[in-house]
Amino acid sequence: MIANMHAWLRDNAAPPPSSYPKIAEHTLVALSHYAFPALPGVHRPHEASNADRLDFGPDWSKGIVGNQPPKVGMPYPVLVPQVDADGNERDGVRLPEIAVPLATYTGWNLRDASIGAPGERVAFEGSYIAFAKTAAERETTNDPRRSIAERYASRDDYLARFRAAADALVAQHWLLEEDRAALIQRGQDEWEAAMR
Repeated sequence: MIANMHAWLRDNAAPPPSSYPKIAEHTLVALSHYAFPALPGVHRPHEASNADRLDFGPDWSKGIVGNQPPKVGMPYPVLVPQVDADGNERDGVRLPEIAVPLATYTGWNLRDASIGAPGERVAFEGSYIAFAKTAAERETTNDPRRSIAERYASRDDYLARFRAAADALVAQHWLLEEDRAALIQRGQDEWEAAMR
C-alpha cells in the first residue's frame, strides 16, 4: 500500500474507487437494520458502541473547562456495515476470504456464557463461523447459509475463484503483486482446514 500511495501522490495515479460503506447505498445502517442471518447458536450484538456529545462550556476551545462534569447531549448516530446473506460485510476491501468465502467473518464476538455476560461483546475480537461442508450437514443444523459443496464444484473451482479475487485486488492496487503468492497459499491452507 505504501508503493500505491506513493504512486497516487507523486505520479498522479488514480487510487481505486472508495469501497467504504455508504448510507445512500444501504451498506451503512443502524443496528436495528443489521441483517445478520439467523445462525443456530449464534447471537448477534444488541448494541453498538455509543458516544454522546459532551459540552465542556463555551471556552472549551481555549482550554478552559466551564462545565465540570460536562453536560451530556444527544448521542451521535452509530451505524454499522451491512452484511450479505452469509453475514459477511457487503462493502469494504473484500479480501478473497470474503469474496470467495468458506465461513462468516464478523467484526464482533460475544462473550461465552461460561465467563458471564454472554450478551456483551469482547473488545477487539471477531468471529469465524464455518460453513457446513455439505447440504445435508447444513440442513441438519438448520443453517441458512449455503454449504461449501453448494458453492464450489471442487477444490480447483474454489481456488480458481480465490485466485481471480486476488487478481482483482492486484488490478485495483489494493494488493501488491509480490503478496499474491502468499495470499493464494493462505487460500489453499484455508480450504484444507475447512474440509478436514
